[in-house]
Amino acid sequence: MALDVRPHIDPAHTAIVNMECQVNLIGEHSILPGLARAAQQVGLVDNCAALFAAGRAKGVRIYYCTDERRPDGFGFARNTMVHLRMSGGGDGSGGHGPVMPKIAPQPEDVVFRREQGLTGFFATGLDAYLRNTGVTTLIVTGVSLNIAVLGTAIEAMNAGYTVVVPSDCVASDPPEYAEHALKYTMRNIAFVVPSATIVAAWS
Repeated sequence: MALDVRPHIDPAHTAIVNMECQVNLIGEHSILPGLARAAQQVGLVDNCAALFAAGRAKGVRIYYCTDERRPDGFGFARNTMVHLRMSGGGDGSGGHGPVMPKIAPQPEDVVFRREQGLTGFFATGLDAYLRNTGVTTLIVTGVSLNIAVLGTAIEAMNAGYTVVVPSDCVASDPPEYAEHALKYTMRNIAFVVPSATIVAAWS
């Protein structure tokens, strides 16, 4: 039975969270070329741009969660396999660069520069911002569906939010994993719909 997402995306009580759509992850010279190709194949940046524009027109706030750490790596936990693989066991310094230009944050948006962990609610002020502004529904976009998007969706659901995941605004590596993750995991946590469904509802 198909569930109607429209009653749950009232702009007055909805926010968009974008996970780690940064140039070093999905840009031309990505350190994860498989993920970058998957994002390009699904049209992730273009689809997010259209969704964000529709949301902003209705007053929906956009929150960016980026992976940005101290250049010298000081204080970084170095305890996740994904970071160790990406850095080659290095010092965990830096981060993943700016957000992709086409969907770069605007002055009214909120950016959380996360230094630790892998998800949107950990070590950020996201939950407080959402609760303080009456948000009850979270639309989660970005990369990757393997970890950050999935983990953020689960955290949001556990915290009592209704979660929506636009299927063409997320990506995984390998790309075929996304189909299974959305079908067998995410649909039990969130509404999974094309971004055009949300845009149409807001227009």
